Amino acid sequence: MSGLGADLIARVAARAADRYVFLVGIAGGVAVGKSTLARFIADGLEAAGLPVQIVATDGFLKPNAQLEVAGLGMKKGFPETYDTAALHAFLGDLAAGRRAEIPIYSHVTYDIVAGQARAVDGVGVVIVEGINVLQTPEARAQFGLSLYIDADPADAKAWYLARLHGIIAADPESFFAKLDPERRDAMFEAAWTHLNLVNLHEHIAPTMAYADVVVRKAADHALSELVIR
Repeated sequence: MSGLGADLIARVAARAADRYVFLVGIAGGVAVGKSTLARFIADGLEAAGLPVQIVATDGFLKPNAQLEVAGLGMKKGFPETYDTAALHAFLGDLAAGRRAEIPIYSHVTYDIVAGQARAVDGVGVVIVEGINVLQTPEARAQFGLSLYIDADPADAKAWYLARLHGIIAADPESFFAKLDPERRDAMFEAAWTHLNLVNLHEHIAPTMAYADVVVRKAADHALSELVIR
């Protein structure tokens, strides 16, 4: 990443200095690079001697079986498909310096892993990334610094498709790898057009207004601009 990345790390480090626990939220649409930016910031902070943990809010998606019963199977990722109360409780515990647990989500099976959870300590810098991290006042109130990654939707679509095909190539036993390629590609196109893009416009992009820093990305994933609020 460019010098803009170093500026971003310095900004987080300055805000987190002398804090027992400091939560950073990273929001943005599907496949814009939230986890990549979280890892980049974490590496920079760890190099400066700060303890860092990264959490993805995918763990608060409701299990697929529960979504199907509620008729929400084709709206996965929309606000109503998350256990928002559990997310709020999780963030509240961390912000208060308490250990909290988050369910584990698998991007191979595209479902919550039953009976498994990850413990996260309420200490140091905790980076929480996900499409929904800035969608409620209760969640926003817990972050000492909030970021929103902004990218051209056409670029995000290309990254989304590349990510899915990367999962298929890496794991022949994954859910999508077992589907007929023609049917699979049609599913990917439909998911982007009728799910991800709609969710972006209606629920995700509006949360940019709540971010302390808007991180703009170019087609090659490079950071092109930081807009400081």
